[in-house]
Amino acid sequence: MNVRLTIGAQTSALGKSLMIFFCLIGTAMIFIALIDWLLGLLVMAMLWTLFFGWLTLWNFYGKELLVINTTSISFSYRYGFYQTKIQSKPIRKALNVSLVQAGIHKGQEHFNLIFETYNEQDLPEEIYRTLFYISKNDLEVLKKAIRQLYFEKIDPALFVKQPYMLN
Repeated sequence: MNVRLTIGAQTSALGKSLMIFFCLIGTAMIFIALIDWLLGLLVMAMLWTLFFGWLTLWNFYGKELLVINTTSISFSYRYGFYQTKIQSKPIRKALNVSLVQAGIHKGQEHFNLIFETYNEQDLPEEIYRTLFYISKNDLEVLKKAIRQLYFEKIDPALFVKQPYMLN
């Protein structure tokens, strides 16, 4: 059994407007550089446009995809039409999920998640940190899903020795 989590960008309209504005500035600089054949400006404008184009895609269509099971956490990022390669990090002895308050958005508390495991010396080691934040309601759903994932792995009578902790 896996727990699948998709977290999307929650960018404000002002932020999206600024990204579009910066992309338009870069496009205008490219046209000016092509008309006057200014190679230095052309290179700079193309880098500018690529950078802000990437940020625009991320802020409009960006999604974080997580798959959690009892042995690993896998993640990838989606930029609309482009998705990065799936990366996996092993969960060794236990999984710990810590919360970092990201602020209040639309009147609700939101959190970033930090997934930790323990290395060979039994020291906590961060294996993944979410880029986007989730609401308190979504966090409760995630808690239940992770608990169910781990409780199905072991005998429910042994829940005291459960290798999972959610702060």
